[in-house]
Amino acid sequence: MDKLDKCFQGFGSIPPRLIKKKPDISVAEDHLEKANRNLFAAKLMNDNKFFDWAITCGYYAMYHATMASLWLIGLEARSHECAISAFEIFYVKEQKVGKEYLDYLKKAKTLNRKYAGSLEYAKTQRIKASYGLGEITSQESSKVLSDAREFVATVGQLALEAKGLG
Repeated sequence: MDKLDKCFQGFGSIPPRLIKKKPDISVAEDHLEKANRNLFAAKLMNDNKFFDWAITCGYYAMYHATMASLWLIGLEARSHECAISAFEIFYVKEQKVGKEYLDYLKKAKTLNRKYAGSLEYAKTQRIKASYGLGEITSQESSKVLSDAREFVATVGQLALEAKGLG
């Protein structure tokens, strides 16, 4: 059983962490709104040299954009790991995709491998910032913030396209 299977089926006493739902653009937009609030907070933190919190906010901006992307294709994620795995499979690698996902994946071609890497980098930096004691540099913070802006904007475009406005 691979990682994504465990997310859909659960494992042992762990319940499923990816649930198939009806695609919901409204919930996706709510996640994008939260992603944009996190981007705003990340910028404030970065500007005030709170680089560790800028990275944390940047990660959460990308995480909520990831959640939005999953709701566009009818998936609810209940863990960070499963959300990231599903994003990578359904939006980046374009494998193991049912017919119901095909239209969304065609639109999602702009979400290339770079974004999955950016999300994973931000997650690693968020863990370092939250739990570590070492100094976080402005360069690390600025990279996460830049990646987060691009990531959220691209998922926002997908949401517009899903509404027929893009």
